[in-house]
Amino acid sequence: MATAETVYPPLETSPEDDPRALAEAASEDFSLHVVPNTWRMTRSRLMFAWWGVATAFFYIYFAAFAALAYGTVNTLIGLGMTVICYTLINWVMVRAASRSGLTVALFSRSMFGYVGASIATLIFGATCIYYWVFEGSVVSVAAQTYFGGPLKLWYAIVIALTIPLVWRGVRKWMDRFNGWMLPLFVIGMTAVITWTLVDKGYHGFLPNAKAAPGTTLPWLQVFSAYMGVWILMMFTFDFARLAQPKDERFHVTVTFGLAYYVMTFVINGLIGILLVSAFGISFTGLAGKESALPVDIVGVTGLLGVLLIAITQFRINVANAYLASTNLQSFFSRLFRLHLPRVFWLVVAGAIGFILMLTNIFSYVNDALAYQGIAIVAWVAIALAHIGWTRLQGKRVDQQEFRPGRVPAVNPGGLLAWAVATGIGVYMKVGLSSTSQFFATWGLPITFGIAFSIYVASLWLARSSWFVLDRPGDPVREIDDPWEVRIRCYRCKRFFLGQETDRDPTANHEPICAECATGMHFYSAARREAHEAHTQMAASTTTTTP
Repeated sequence: MATAETVYPPLETSPEDDPRALAEAASEDFSLHVVPNTWRMTRSRLMFAWWGVATAFFYIYFAAFAALAYGTVNTLIGLGMTVICYTLINWVMVRAASRSGLTVALFSRSMFGYVGASIATLIFGATCIYYWVFEGSVVSVAAQTYFGGPLKLWYAIVIALTIPLVWRGVRKWMDRFNGWMLPLFVIGMTAVITWTLVDKGYHGFLPNAKAAPGTTLPWLQVFSAYMGVWILMMFTFDFARLAQPKDERFHVTVTFGLAYYVMTFVINGLIGILLVSAFGISFTGLAGKESALPVDIVGVTGLLGVLLIAITQFRINVANAYLASTNLQSFFSRLFRLHLPRVFWLVVAGAIGFILMLTNIFSYVNDALAYQGIAIVAWVAIALAHIGWTRLQGKRVDQQEFRPGRVPAVNPGGLLAWAVATGIGVYMKVGLSSTSQFFATWGLPITFGIAFSIYVASLWLARSSWFVLDRPGDPVREIDDPWEVRIRCYRCKRFFLGQETDRDPTANHEPICAECATGMHFYSAARREAHEAHTQMAASTTTTTP
């Protein structure tokens, strides 16, 4: 136990990055560490890496499905609201992520505690795997339509081809891959649209599609449907941590801002509506069948259509696979102390995705995504409230506590807000959606409002112990600049930023990095030390009080 007289081992520091840490980061991207400024990406490279997400066939399909269900005008209104909402929310997310250098998993610790944050990590990872399954199935169906063969074989091929594309991480490969594919996507999509219109004729943008009589606020139902994919806010956070703070204005405007969402939702949406109208696909022909449109595209354009679909889907799936692997890595290292490379978890995520494809449980996966969407909307609400509260307190987001031995097991305010909002959201979906349009119209906006309100209310009652586990011997206070000075971890022998370094109460308080400190054994010892230090301070105060 540390006492006031404890002499801590000296820190071995360095102003330079550790070459061994950089070599590991080539595939890991500091997924269990704070990203140092020296590892941040140029704005163009990060933009190319992130814009791969914009070409997912899901966005083309989803807008067409919404137009068939609610009418084109209502869909465009909902898309406009969606673009504005996503732009504003991710303006906050990008600033917080780029300044803190934290992943969603690390950032969530301040909102939910060390154990509570693992729930967010697991939900995030599982959702990425589910999207990998969906988007991979689109490529598989398109390939089978053109080349033939068993669909299960194409599932295996698609999974096997995706894994190597994510092997080296964002900074060393994904930006280049997505950059090379972007012009091919533009050329291919232009050619497919032209070919389709020449072959099928121009039939407008579903001019006769209308919402069914009695539909409640159809434009709001479209907006609420797009709230169901707020997983993009988490995607944004994990990519934006690699941004250089000096490029913040560019990223909130272009990379993760208005330009990106106009492309992702509006332009892709109009393409989807146009193609569905040209092919004459009905609502029942498209409902729940993301592969219906690719089959028609391949039927008209042949190999060109297959190549276009492959480009779109592999560009989005490298992001799905990457984030699935980083979050699985974080979850299992935190709770089970399994410190395995990210590439191991990449293979595990691919195997899980392949099994889901083989079991043909896409309807189950669709339901799971719907329920996880509720939890993710609540997470976004709490994150926005937390970031706003941090700023109002005059604190910097890059100084918030996240180290395993310096945060409590749970933050009661954050977990209460998350649990209550998610529970009510699930109740509205299960109990009301079958008998009314209430959940489709109001369910997710209400979930957001409940989570935000409860967390804000809890902040008025919050104690510092909800956010910080107060322990003595903090190495951050022993150095001039924790964002510039690197400290050698006694366990892995590598130098990492002082910002993430702690002292290990199980090893004579030697300095330890955030990854090596991850695990319940270390955390239990840190909690005992904090409790003993608090007890000692209370006893000292009682003794000296006259």
